[in-house]
Amino acid sequence: MGGARSLALLLLAALLAAAGPVPDPPASPRTRAARASWEVSPSPPGVESVGVPLDALEGALDTPDALDAALGAEEAPAWRELWYASLEARRRQPVLNASREDVLAQLGSTAFLHCPVRHLGERGISWVRRRDWHIISSGLFMYTNDERFQVLHSEGSDDWTLQIKFVQKRDNGTYECQVSTAQGPLSRLVALHVLVPEAFILGADEHHVDAGSTISLVCIIEKSPVPPQYVFWYHNERMINYDASRGVAVATAPGARTQSSLTIRDAAPRHSGNYSCRAPNTEPAAIYVYVSEGSDKMAATLSRSRGARLRVAAGTALLPLLAALGGCP
Repeated sequence: MGGARSLALLLLAALLAAAGPVPDPPASPRTRAARASWEVSPSPPGVESVGVPLDALEGALDTPDALDAALGAEEAPAWRELWYASLEARRRQPVLNASREDVLAQLGSTAFLHCPVRHLGERGISWVRRRDWHIISSGLFMYTNDERFQVLHSEGSDDWTLQIKFVQKRDNGTYECQVSTAQGPLSRLVALHVLVPEAFILGADEHHVDAGSTISLVCIIEKSPVPPQYVFWYHNERMINYDASRGVAVATAPGARTQSSLTIRDAAPRHSGNYSCRAPNTEPAAIYVYVSEGSDKMAATLSRSRGARLRVAAGTALLPLLAALGGCP
C-alpha cells in the first residue's frame, strides 16, 4: 500500500514539474517560512525537481478538495479537471450492441461483420467462430492462417469489423464478437448466410436431335442477389460462346432469374457431347446432347426388320424337317 502511494506521489510530482512553476501573486499569503517547510519530492530522471508538500499530496490522493487546499487556487482547476476525467474514464464500462445481426454474402464476394463497441478504453475485442469455437482474432492480431480473414479498425472508430474475402460455403455460420469487463464478458452474434446461385438447363438430362436440325438449350440462373456479369457455355470443356462461324449463338438476359440461351444451327454428329452453362460464383448445370443421322437411323431400322423376317422364314422352312425327325423311332 505504501509503495503504491509513493508511486502516486512521484507521478503527481512529475505532472506538476511538467506544468512548470506558477509564480505567486504579489499579495500571496505564503511566507518564506512556509515555503521552507515544504519538502522536495524526487522527480523522474530528466525532470527538474519541484517543491511539493508531501503531507498535502497525501491528502490530495484521497479527495480532490484536499488537493485544492494544498495547491492553491491557481493549480486547482486544471487538477480537478484531470481528476474527474480520470474518475469518469474508470467508471465507464464498454457498451456493446448485443442484438443479433444477419449478413448475406454471395459465394466469392467479401463479407463484413460489424462489432460496434463504445467506451472500449484499453480493452480489446475478440472474434470467435461458433461452429468450432475457434478464436479468429484478438484486437488486430489474427489467430488463423486463413489470409481471407482480417479485422478492420480505424483510429477513433467504435467499430471492429471482421472482413472475410472470397466467401466460401464453409464460411456459413454464426460468429461472435466478445469484450471482457469486470462484470463479465459482453458478446454480439453475427450470422453469416452464404448465398450460392444455382443454374439449371431446361429439359431432361439428355437431349436428342436429328442431324441438320437446330440445337436449342436454355439455362436459368436463380438465387443470385446480383445478376452474373457473364454466362459461358461449354461443349466438352471447351468454351463456345464466340463460335459464331460454326453456327453458335448465345443470348443472355440478366435479371432476378438470369436466362441464357444457346443455339446451334445445322447440327451434326460432331456436335454431340456434354454441354454446360457456367456463371461466376454459381453452381454450374450440364446436359448431354445426342445428334443422330436420319438416314443411318432408318437404315439401322430396316436392317433390324429384314433380319427379323429372315429368321421367321428360316424357322418356317425347318418345321417339316423337324417334324419328320421327331417322328423317327
